[in-house]
Amino acid sequence: MLKWIPLALFSFSLFSSSLLASPINHLRKVGEGEMQYLFWTLYSAEFYRSQETGSPSSQALKITYFKSISQQALIEATQDQWQHLGYSVSDIRQWSQPLQAIWPNVEPGDELTFISDDTGYGQFYFEDQAIGTVQDPTFSQAFLDIWLSERTTEPELRQQLLGLNR
Repeated sequence: MLKWIPLALFSFSLFSSSLLASPINHLRKVGEGEMQYLFWTLYSAEFYRSQETGSPSSQALKITYFKSISQQALIEATQDQWQHLGYSVSDIRQWSQPLQAIWPNVEPGDELTFISDDTGYGQFYFEDQAIGTVQDPTFSQAFLDIWLSERTTEPELRQQLLGLNR
């Protein structure tokens, strides 16, 4: 019986260190929802904010994918959303460049998290590992606008993320 105690302690320490390592553990979940396309659920999304009130504040969007999606398809979908929101072609082109270097292809179960800090800079994480930073506050707002703007193409998901449909 005693020989299992070190294994249990080791397992617990791995579990607890992974909880502490989460890039969003200091934020409060505001809401969550799923993105559906026809008969498929493409991903689930969770929106987080700083626990303290006032601005500026940190915000995060965590996406868990249910389908395989190539990096290029993710970038094209993002560009389409920015175009729908009325951003300029030059801004879209500028914001898309770092995504080519940062974003991976995603598979079912993969998690991609974006955190905008109190300076407005954005950090991407893949499976809780930092994969790239965009040091442009206009990018951070534009990226979050895809889901949170009143002009989003997915108003029901927006309502869920903002916790407005409880």
